This record gives sequence, C-alpha cells and structure tokens, in this order.
Amino acid sequence: MDATAPLAAAKQIYRAHPTEAEIAEVLAMRLAATVGTLNEDGSIHLAYVIFLHEEGRLYFETASITRKARNAQARGRASMLVQGRASTGTSLMVAAEGLATVITGSRAHEINERLRAKYIKPEALDGVNQAWGPLDDVAVEIDPQTWRSWTSSRSTSTPRSR
Repeated sequence: MDATAPLAAAKQIYRAHPTEAEIAEVLAMRLAATVGTLNEDGSIHLAYVIFLHEEGRLYFETASITRKARNAQARGRASMLVQGRASTGTSLMVAAEGLATVITGSRAHEINERLRAKYIKPEALDGVNQAWGPLDDVAVEIDPQTWRSWTSSRSTSTPRSR
C-alpha cells in the first residue's frame, strides 16, 4: 500500500467545502456554537453560546461580567465555530474570526430578544426574556474578517470564497 494514500485522502477531505446555501441553512439553525476570545495572558477562553446570524454578522448574548464579554471588550477580537448538518445531509463546520464589539443598552436588549426568539417557543419567550433580560445585559457582535468552512461528507473539492 502506498504510504502517501492516507495523506492524499485527508487532503481531499479537508479541501471539500459546503455550498453557500448549506452554510446559510446551518447558521439559521438552533445550534450551540463555540466562541473563542483572547485572555490577557494570551490563552484562549472557549465557551458554548447560542447565537444569531444577521447580515453577515454573528451575535451572542452574555452578561457584562463574563470572561467572554470582558475579553471581547478588552481585545476586540473573537471567533465562533458552528457545527451542523444541512438538509442535503452534508455535515459541516463554519468558523468565523473577526472584530468583536460589546453592545449595551437598548440595542443589546433588542438583539438578545431576537436571538432568544430563534431558540425559544413563542409562548415561552416573554417569560424567558423577563428572566434572562436583566442577567444577559450585553450582546457581542462578531464582524467576521475571515470565514472558513469544511465538510468531510463529500469526496470532491468545491472551491469557495467568502
């Protein structure tokens, strides 16, 4: 057996990309995402979040006292990773890296309510907003400078730029 065969197969798998439609579908799903922010000592802080994707930007809600909010405020950078399965059956991952802005006040409240509406049944939304609204007092916006996506469920590469 050729010793380079596993490497060639890995290259083929990691060069496969989902379509724009598959990416949009997964970003619209009710999934948890992993957000990464940079700690003061240079290490990475990771946390699970629920998220909203609107007009090419990603949002997550949190409390202003959390490490992820403090890191985003102090260093202005964040990344997010979402994993899901499109209706085509394609399993994919989407990563975004970019500028992070901590949003406060009424704008944060409006974003957080839209975000919760993505995940919570309409009949329960008011109660959740009343309970979580005072706790999660900020929204963090990620303005992606870099998007990456990949899938291992295809055997051919589809070039994609975003």
